[in-house]
Amino acid sequence: MKMNICDLSHHPENQEIYSLSDIQDLMDSIQDVGLLQPLVVNQHNQVISGNRRFLAITKLDWKEVEVEQVHIPDDEVGKYLVHYNKFRKKTYREILNEYSVLTEHFKRDIGRPKKDVPQNIVSGSARDMISNELNISSSQIGKLLVIQKEDNNLIDLIDSGILTVSQSYIQVSRLNKERESRLIEEQESSISPNDSFMFHQSCSSRMIELDDSEVQLCFTSPPYWNKRKYSEEDGWIGNEKSSDQYVQNLINHFQDTYRVLNDRGSFFLNIGDTFDDGNLQNIPHRVVIGLQEKGWVLRNTIIWNKTNPKPSSSKTNLTPSYEFIFHLVKSKDYFYRQVLTEMKDKSKSSLPPRHRNMSPNNVSKVFPYIPRNGKNIGDYWDEGIVQTAVANQFKSTTKTEHPAPFPEQIVVLPLLQTTNPNDLVLDTFHGSGTTGKVSTQYGRRYVGYDLKTY
Repeated sequence: MKMNICDLSHHPENQEIYSLSDIQDLMDSIQDVGLLQPLVVNQHNQVISGNRRFLAITKLDWKEVEVEQVHIPDDEVGKYLVHYNKFRKKTYREILNEYSVLTEHFKRDIGRPKKDVPQNIVSGSARDMISNELNISSSQIGKLLVIQKEDNNLIDLIDSGILTVSQSYIQVSRLNKERESRLIEEQESSISPNDSFMFHQSCSSRMIELDDSEVQLCFTSPPYWNKRKYSEEDGWIGNEKSSDQYVQNLINHFQDTYRVLNDRGSFFLNIGDTFDDGNLQNIPHRVVIGLQEKGWVLRNTIIWNKTNPKPSSSKTNLTPSYEFIFHLVKSKDYFYRQVLTEMKDKSKSSLPPRHRNMSPNNVSKVFPYIPRNGKNIGDYWDEGIVQTAVANQFKSTTKTEHPAPFPEQIVVLPLLQTTNPNDLVLDTFHGSGTTGKVSTQYGRRYVGYDLKTY
């Protein structure tokens, strides 16, 4: 039957689930071939199926339209909306909205007496059944739900084609692991102050608790510029209005680090870069050049190739996959223990690392070489290189098990290279305490500074 356009309206629940997009293309199609299917409306003359078509013909100034009227219980509207839109092209945001609607109906249906519930409702898992209704796999909807919970904005990036579901899921999974690791580290490192572990909730630009030349190793990673709001207060490293201010503040901040580090000591600085209005600021090298001008000697620029780097939301540049670790000293007469890595025998084939036995009890099977026959480790570090080099040192220097995953492993190697047991290790930006945890684990004393506790 036909109804006047002015007598119809969008169902408000439809607008909560679906967006009325690409209307102009639909208008052009309707003008060319007409309306191929009638609108479906309920007993209140609200459009249940065809809301985009309804908006298009309204904009085209149609006066009446062919409709099919159905009676729908008011508490079942959401389920019918999803059903009638089952085969339309949808965004992931709309799919998640549909999932939310069907979940609520499932919860309500499951509370009914079993005889009143369709058999497909009481058998199998809810997510599997709902996923089947939405024409999407249960595992895919599971990933989307995790992404939505951890960072809802990523769903829009997926729908715009900037990220994939898999990239976003890897990103939020990594953040979850880092958060869990941070909580564990906080519990393990929040021990009572003693000679082995000290934490000062104060700024490390002036470390009055430390004497001149008392520190053997400083390993730190300062807040990166303009990545997040570290505090509402002014004067916090990372909150500067410009990268120039950040670079200068960080250079000045490390003046007291120079004082407390002894001439035989080392300073490892892990720092990343930041884009500003699409322009990569080259912050790491600007900082290290400034430190050299203050008297520091740069021994190595180490490339840390990150495992599962954060996906880039840009379509006009590559995804940043590495960070710099600068090895700085005060004197060329610094203490350094050479770390060797395996000399590969090209005459022998070997399985890729993932197929080798990586158990701590089988290190000799993974790393069968003798240290004196190895080669000097390079300045490009990835997970495999660091684990290999560190495991080699374990044979003669410690009984500790195989190193933990990033970020702890990048602390272990410099620790073994530049310190001895009972040496004092400093982290000027303590954060969650990873440097302290690794230091005490390997028999070094530790002191950390931070303006806040985590």
